Amino acid sequence: MTHTPPAPKQTRSELSTTRLLDAAAELIAEGGYDRMTLTAIGKRAGYSPALVTARFGSKEGLLATLLDRITVVWADETLTPAVGERTGAAALHRFFEELRVSWDRNPHQMSALYVLMFEAVLPTPFLRERMAALHRDLRHTIGRRVAEARADIDAAATAVLIVGALRGAVYQSLLDPEAVPVDDALRGLDGLVDALLARAPQA
Repeated sequence: MTHTPPAPKQTRSELSTTRLLDAAAELIAEGGYDRMTLTAIGKRAGYSPALVTARFGSKEGLLATLLDRITVVWADETLTPAVGERTGAAALHRFFEELRVSWDRNPHQMSALYVLMFEAVLPTPFLRERMAALHRDLRHTIGRRVAEARADIDAAATAVLIVGALRGAVYQSLLDPEAVPVDDALRGLDGLVDALLARAPQA
């Protein structure tokens, strides 16, 4: 297992939490949600199962923390500062760029997120609700950027297309990474956004 290096002021408790979440992400990426047991997480991270239970309470508690780390914390600490004052298509391009960087830095974490997305269609209420909420927020955010770029098109429908293209591109990469490298898959979305948001030439 490759551990995330601790920040200079990271406490032992924070470090153990980071390693436990890293272990959970790796297990999900390798074998799905069912393989992510509290015992397996503790063993992978080098801690006792009792610590995992004490830290997160349950498997759902750990999953909630992991999803927040991958999505909410990433958006607050990485994406928002990177986008800055950009709007419209420029903001969307920056979003895709940050996704590419995140895949390079944390492949297990990003792969785990997509594995959970695919498993969310199964009857697992907690997971399904979290993923549905995640996608509602993403469509809303992308729709707002579309509206900034083009007030004359259906922003909500265009956001559905962009999110669908994003998920489909990554799915193909996870399924056949040699034929569709994830970096190439994500770079292709820049062209899609430009095509969808391009204005027709004046007659």
